[in-house]
Amino acid sequence: MNKNDVASIRKEFKMDNTKLKLAEVVSIYVKGDLKQIIGTEKEYFERMDAQKQDLYLKNFKKLLTGPLDSKVFELEFSDNKLGQNPTQRTLIETLQPHHFAEGTEEVAHRVIESCHYEGDYMITFLRGEVYKPSKKDYTEDESGLDDVVFSFEFLMGSINPVMLPKTALKFDFEDRLFKADIPMDVTINLSAPLDGFMFPAWSDDSADVNKVVYYSNKANVPNPEFLAKVLGCDFQRTAQTEKEQFLEIVQEVAGKEIEPEKIASIYESLNTMITRNEEEESSDIPSVGLRDMEKILQVSGVENTQGLETAFMKVTGTENYEFKASNIAPNFKGKSLKIENNTVSISVNPQDLRNIKQVKRDGKRYLLIEIDETVNLEGFELSTEAF
Repeated sequence: MNKNDVASIRKEFKMDNTKLKLAEVVSIYVKGDLKQIIGTEKEYFERMDAQKQDLYLKNFKKLLTGPLDSKVFELEFSDNKLGQNPTQRTLIETLQPHHFAEGTEEVAHRVIESCHYEGDYMITFLRGEVYKPSKKDYTEDESGLDDVVFSFEFLMGSINPVMLPKTALKFDFEDRLFKADIPMDVTINLSAPLDGFMFPAWSDDSADVNKVVYYSNKANVPNPEFLAKVLGCDFQRTAQTEKEQFLEIVQEVAGKEIEPEKIASIYESLNTMITRNEEEESSDIPSVGLRDMEKILQVSGVENTQGLETAFMKVTGTENYEFKASNIAPNFKGKSLKIENNTVSISVNPQDLRNIKQVKRDGKRYLLIEIDETVNLEGFELSTEAF
């Protein structure tokens, strides 16, 4: 699953979309401190009023929003030999209309028993279907509808926090007195789900029932209890962890002091892999294994790579691990790299690293940056001095 796969489903979550058919919505109010269900509502989406529909749509769309491996994860079920993972079986059954209520109740109890959230919360489940066109490059016919040949049936679940009402002071005009206004109704925050999931995963125009999509409210901080005990999935490295581990291996091999040209070359090699994959519209996710990393380092000017295998094993725990190129490469469309110490902090484009050097003169260090234009400071143009 790549970002285009996620986007192809996310874009369909909008009002009055003929390609999106949403069926039942089950909402369960949980008293957090007691771990007790105190209210359940089952409603058909098409029977809701428009405002309520819009709130639920935005909530579930949120579960497909965010960077991959940072907030949105595609995970495999644990110990899933011959499809015997109990969570996978439950979710497959829950996709069926006659098992939806029973299946969502089972998942909800797993959440209540296994996870801890501050205060009360709501667990909401949605069953729906997205109609997909027969090919990527298509045109609409005169009726405005696409030539649909198959559909993607899915199940989603989200955990949303309950916001307690605020007590306010009000003035009673009838009694001419100031009184405390204590509202009784609480508010469900549907704009910020804490955890969520979508089953099955979607990749290259086909559903994958061996995987589930997980959403985390906090970037690079997935909920381990939700993953293991609710979804029954193996934990994977986040994008942040992969980047840190990749750079740790580079430091072990090349040393902590390195020329900016070498870093620039490493990142350019990764960006080339990603760009080529996008141009070919391949469903494969470009990755970097041990041998790929060796080639990249050598091409980038790191001549001695003898310690690479040892460093790779030390950091990843296996020689067969593969980093996702998109997780370890910086964004080449913006100033995604930061150069800093206790004196200065600047952000630069990865390709501009070749124009930067740290030099030493008269016992002092200087950061030397080749620039094409005059630098501005608070509206002033800095004067140019000979170095």
